Amino acid sequence: MKTSRFHCLVFSTLVIDNKKHATLEPDTTNYPHLKHAPFFVDLDLDGSAKPELKIEGYVAGKLVLTRQFSSDAGHDKFVMTADDTEIIGDGSDATRVAFKVVDKYGAARACAKGTVHFELTGPAALVGDNPFDLEPAGGVGAVWVRAAPGGSGDLTLSALHSRLGRQQVTIAVSPSPQARKP
Repeated sequence: MKTSRFHCLVFSTLVIDNKKHATLEPDTTNYPHLKHAPFFVDLDLDGSAKPELKIEGYVAGKLVLTRQFSSDAGHDKFVMTADDTEIIGDGSDATRVAFKVVDKYGAARACAKGTVHFELTGPAALVGDNPFDLEPAGGVGAVWVRAAPGGSGDLTLSALHSRLGRQQVTIAVSPSPQARKP
């Protein structure tokens, strides 16, 4: 382990199935211009046992980050979140709704497949692909919901993944201030 040009010891430990596999240092030789140089490791493993991966990040000998990843897709989930809980019913206000497939630790499953079909109820319009194919998008995606002009009340966006089930979000649509003026 070496000190970086920022005078603090930075390294990561790679743990596979609860066994230390490697200690990694940032590649400052090939990436001297980056404040946070990447780490590299060869993970030529037999994946048939569906190993668990844990990465622990250390700064000055202190554990500052732990990330876990599962290779067992049997525990994957489909998740969906909206950037906003409320939008204005003026015909132009909108919010992004992101969705992805995650492993049992919540890490995005980059090679996830499946088709997502949307149903929207309430005073809004869906902006985006429907259905949405996750595979070419790397297992993640997003659509927008735009409030209808003069709209108010709740909108509900429901998304059905072809294998992992249904998720939904509800967003309040507030009357536009212009619509309230006499």
